[in-house]
Amino acid sequence: MKKLVGAVLVVLLIWSLCMAIPVRATESTEFTAPTLETEPVSTEETALATEEPTLPTEETILETRPQVLPQKPEAVSEETEATVPEEPEFPWKTGKIAAGAYHSVWIREDGTVGTASGSKACDQWKNIQQVAAWEGTLGLTSKGKVVADGSHEVERRVASWQDIVDIDIKDPLVIGLTKQGTVALSGCSLNVSSWRDIVDVAAGVDTVYGLTADGKVLAAGSNESGQSNIAGWSDITAISAGCYHVVGLKKDGTVVAKGANTRGQCDVRFWEDIVAVSAGAQHTVGLRADGTVVATGRNLEGQCDVGGWTDIVAVSAGMYHTLGLCSDGTLVAVGSNGQDQCAVDG
Repeated sequence: MKKLVGAVLVVLLIWSLCMAIPVRATESTEFTAPTLETEPVSTEETALATEEPTLPTEETILETRPQVLPQKPEAVSEETEATVPEEPEFPWKTGKIAAGAYHSVWIREDGTVGTASGSKACDQWKNIQQVAAWEGTLGLTSKGKVVADGSHEVERRVASWQDIVDIDIKDPLVIGLTKQGTVALSGCSLNVSSWRDIVDVAAGVDTVYGLTADGKVLAAGSNESGQSNIAGWSDITAISAGCYHVVGLKKDGTVVAKGANTRGQCDVRFWEDIVAVSAGAQHTVGLRADGTVVATGRNLEGQCDVGGWTDIVAVSAGMYHTLGLCSDGTLVAVGSNGQDQCAVDG
C-alpha cells in the first residue's frame, strides 16, 4: 500500500512539473508582448528624425534672404541716383540721333558716339545717353553732365551743369533740363529762372521753349514770326523747335505748330497717329506709330523725301537733311549731302 501511495505521489509530482513548464512559457510569451508596443514608438521617432533635417534648411533660406534682398534695392538705388538721369514721361524722347546743320550724330550701343561729317572730338566721348546738334554737338552723359565739341567756349559754359536730363542747341544758344524740373540756359540773355515742373525743352535760333508737366508750353525770346504764340496749347507731350517755328505733339497723336510758315513747315494739322516730332530749319518731320514717316516744308534738297521709310523708331530734322533710326539699329538719311552729313550707312 505504501508503495502504491508513493508511486501515485511520484506520478503527481511529475505531472505538476509538466504542467508548470507551459505556464512559464505562456508567461514568457506574455512578457514579450511589450516589445511589440515599442515598434510604433520607434516609427514616430523615425518620422521626427526625418522631419528635423528639413528645419535647418528652411532656417537657412530665411536667414539667407535678408542678406540678399536688401542689397538689390540698394544697388539699384545707388545706380539710379548716381548714373541714370531721370527720363521724361514720354518714351519716344530718346535723343539717340541728331541731325545738325551740316552733320549727323548718333549714339552706339556701347555709349560711344558716331558722326557723319562731325567733329572728331566726339570720338572720345563715352557713356553718352543723349545727343543734340546744330553747328556744334552736345552730349549728355549717364551722370547728368554735358559735353560739347566745336567750341571751347560752349564747353566751358556747360562744364558746371549738373543733374541734366535733356539738352538742345541752336548755337550759340544751349539749353538743358535738370532733373528737378528747372532749366539751365547759356549763350543768351533770356530769363527762364521762374520756370518750374518742366519735362522737355527745345531751342530755336532766338527763342527757347519748356514743356510743363501738365501739358502746357512756355516760351521766352523772340516772337517775330509768331513762334511764341503757344499760350493756348494743351495736352502736349513733346516739343521741337526749328529756326523760327515750334512744333508740339499732343496726347491724341495730332500735331500743332506755330511760327514761320514760308515753306509750309507748319502745315501739320492733318497729321494723325504721330508718336514723335522733329523741327528742322524750314521743315518738320513726324514719326507715325506704325514706323512710317511724314514730312512737310522745304524740300529743295530732298529732306522731305521720307515716304518710303519703314520700321523707323526715331527721327531728327537738321538744317537741310533728315535722319532716321531703324528698329534694327541702322540709320537712313535724305537731303543735302554736301558735307557728307547723309553718309550714315557705315
